Amino acid sequence: MKKILVTSFICMLALVGISAQAQDKTFSVDDEGYIHNWLALPAIDLKTDVGANSEEVQKPFMEKEFFANQKTATPAENDKVKVDGTELAWKACQADDACWKFDPPTDNSIYFVVAYVIADQDIADVSLSIGSDDSSLWTVNGAEAIKVYSGRAVEKDNDKSPALTLKKGVNVIRAMVINGNGEAGVSARFVDKDGAAVKNIKVATTTPAAAPAK
Repeated sequence: MKKILVTSFICMLALVGISAQAQDKTFSVDDEGYIHNWLALPAIDLKTDVGANSEEVQKPFMEKEFFANQKTATPAENDKVKVDGTELAWKACQADDACWKFDPPTDNSIYFVVAYVIADQDIADVSLSIGSDDSSLWTVNGAEAIKVYSGRAVEKDNDKSPALTLKKGVNVIRAMVINGNGEAGVSARFVDKDGAAVKNIKVATTTPAAAPAK
């Protein structure tokens, strides 16, 4: 009986350990600092031709609230939102390349992606270096970092934000990407003031307990 109890206790500890690992799972950025792990919603049809990729045409969609708490949500995989009465679920995605091309791409649509970037200490004077196909709006911890109106392919380091600080703990990176037509996708990394990749960070696609309220 004692042996059975000990075995059961060991099994219980093992299950707790597995659960903790699942909750705390993080990913490294690649050798050039690019993020490969994201949470994403399916493409949302804008029901309008936005292929001009201009501020005049696309700004209203950049400013629109498509779902509740859009600017502050810290989703986990399978969390759901409602857009025009349709339920959509967040999914964890791992990109093979630094430039993640959405599959399948959807014309005249908007995509929402999120990544949790975890730093062991404050990292000042860094920039968010992004690529997007097509236009995009990026925020870091709720503050706008960079906004681009452009029709183009996604490439590494298309644009770079002004200097900002990654805070110790969890930093929430959010992006809205508007696709006019053809392929769509994103790329992102942080670089220091000299343009060198920031690599002493981790990325999570689960909801970190320490995620800020913004």
